[in-house]
Amino acid sequence: MCTVIVTIRSVLWSVMSIAASLMILVSVFTDQWLIGPPAPGGEAPSMGLFGGQDICVPMDNMLFEGECVPDLARLQEELLREEEVHLPHAWKGGIACLVAGLATMVLTVALSLLTPCLRTCCCCSVFTCCGSLQSFAAVLFTMGLLAYPAGWGSDQVRQICGPSDSFVLGHCKLGGAFWMAVAGTVCTFLASSLTVFAYKSTKSHKTLYRRQDGDMVICVP
Repeated sequence: MCTVIVTIRSVLWSVMSIAASLMILVSVFTDQWLIGPPAPGGEAPSMGLFGGQDICVPMDNMLFEGECVPDLARLQEELLREEEVHLPHAWKGGIACLVAGLATMVLTVALSLLTPCLRTCCCCSVFTCCGSLQSFAAVLFTMGLLAYPAGWGSDQVRQICGPSDSFVLGHCKLGGAFWMAVAGTVCTFLASSLTVFAYKSTKSHKTLYRRQDGDMVICVP
């Protein structure tokens, strides 16, 4: 039977990891990365990470306004296409980076929920392993965010934003989903840093004294 150790810093790390993953997840599936100028008497057009409605299928009764899920068949066809039809090549790389980083974060979240009982794996600490993975995920998220403005010179973006080019936005503005992805990336960096403090908190003197006393459930600051 394992000794359960819960500390404030380990809980904070888990919460930060979950928050970062949720922010990236919501931003990826929100059609609010680019906001175009409003048409006379109409709403402002928007565009998500997967482009326009050619790939992104609107879903009814979603929790967040503007949520949509890409059609996997059309998305796969577009990702494998050599020419740019609906997605710029830079966006294809950005999608790959964000999805790979999100999958890595989901793995670390699962491991963080096991750390009260499982703190070592093979020859290294779970905290150290998760910290390295989260640093890698943060780099992937950063690459994905940089890849997005690199594709602003595509014809599809120019239809909404006018005279846009790579890293030149034209008449559009960045939407809330992009800034949510930025916040998720920052939280991922913070989560990777918190692993060091979370690990030290499980090795503190108070924890060691409690373990020597035979306590099986230890909660310390």
